[in-house]
Amino acid sequence: MATDPFRLPIPLQSLATDEGQWAWNRPPDYPDPSDFVQELEDKLRSKQEVLEDILDMLIVGATVEDIVNTISLTAFTQGKLAPDAAEVAKLPLAALIIELAMENNVEAKIFSSLPTDADQEKTLDKLDLMQEFNPRLYKGIQEELDTQMKEQEDVDPSSFMNMEGKENVTI
Repeated sequence: MATDPFRLPIPLQSLATDEGQWAWNRPPDYPDPSDFVQELEDKLRSKQEVLEDILDMLIVGATVEDIVNTISLTAFTQGKLAPDAAEVAKLPLAALIIELAMENNVEAKIFSSLPTDADQEKTLDKLDLMQEFNPRLYKGIQEELDTQMKEQEDVDPSSFMNMEGKENVTI
């Protein structure tokens, strides 16, 4: 789709528009993030349909982290919280959602991905790059790993690690 070049904003036009035109361009409704969290808790505890929506998201597989990020971003874009207050509110919001999930016997996954997942992905990406750009080094590392695996298979059968199932063992 072609864009009309005459309909584009003028550079620095946002500095010349009326202040407060956007929700995030006005003072927030809740300057203190704890007031926002308390208001949200009151709403969740008093309105069953709102609570059920949050619990349904957990049942579907959304994580507490996802829900908290969505709530804080929405609160910022609607002008309820300043950006820094939205970040500060994340921890108490997460605690609130976990508490509500426990009270209602709903299993809640906390994080979208564990740091170890990201580390493993990073390592695999490096190995893929090494295989593509330095295949000789990659082959050497692979041969070394194969040698180590073979050595582990040839472990002494009387080793303490292989004592499972042996009843009379003397030291």
